[in-house]
Amino acid sequence: MDGGGGGGGVDAVDLRRSMAAQCLAFERQIADGRERTKAATSAFSAALLSARSLANHTISHREKLKEVKDRLRKLEADLAEALSIQVSKGTKYELTRESISNATATNEQLRTVVMDQRARRDEYRHAIEALEVNSDTIGKKNLEEAIMWYKKFLGFQVVGGEGVKFVFSKIDLQNPDIEFFFCIKLNKDRYNLLQCNPFLKDSEELVKDLNCTNDLFKFVRIMRERFQAAAINGILPSSSFCLDTSPTTDSSQPALSTDTGSESTPATRSRSQSRAKRGAAARPSNLLSSNRRSPRFAAAGASSR
Repeated sequence: MDGGGGGGGVDAVDLRRSMAAQCLAFERQIADGRERTKAATSAFSAALLSARSLANHTISHREKLKEVKDRLRKLEADLAEALSIQVSKGTKYELTRESISNATATNEQLRTVVMDQRARRDEYRHAIEALEVNSDTIGKKNLEEAIMWYKKFLGFQVVGGEGVKFVFSKIDLQNPDIEFFFCIKLNKDRYNLLQCNPFLKDSEELVKDLNCTNDLFKFVRIMRERFQAAAINGILPSSSFCLDTSPTTDSSQPALSTDTGSESTPATRSRSQSRAKRGAAARPSNLLSSNRRSPRFAAAGASSR
């Protein structure tokens, strides 16, 4: 019994030891589990903190990304506007270049036209100068022919001197060589009657009409008609003449004078005719210069033709 009891005691001790060892092993396992749990908790906490930190970083990055996206949209809008402006400027540049090209072509055409017009102007100028030369030559020739014709068939001649003397013969059919004449002078665009032989009563009115109308050819024609009427009435040239009654004075004496007899004799008339012919032959240049000085005489000569 004691042996059995002794054996039973040893078993109990061993069991106790085994249980104590198992308890220690369980305690160690529990302590290890707690340590592992604590380590896991710490790791989880650290992971959670890291996740939170990462989430915060992610949120901040999202905000930055949003800002970046906004900037990108703005940059895209600016880029689109810049491209539009560039296209518009390119179109304007093309239009401007085309306009400049057209303007250059137009300038070239205008330059060509101007050169052509200048060439034509020079041609016309040379042609006009040639025509003027020919006209002057033909006009002088026609004037000389007209004067010769009037002198030959109508007994008309013009003598220069103090004024211009218009001489008419072939007025009186009985005495065709008798010379009727009058002398007028142009002074400051006004005609003045210096001499008239024979004297005509309405000569002053005729001169006034001449100064109003400036028609010298009509005046000469009317004076010849008045001389013809005077010859029919028996009024022949004598020494009577009309002096210039205008307020202007001239110190020079008349270049042509008449005899101082109450009636003209054949000898007196012959001497007067010879003096008039010699004066006309001696002073052709004075006559031409007088005609050149007065445009009215030139107009009258052109009208008489």
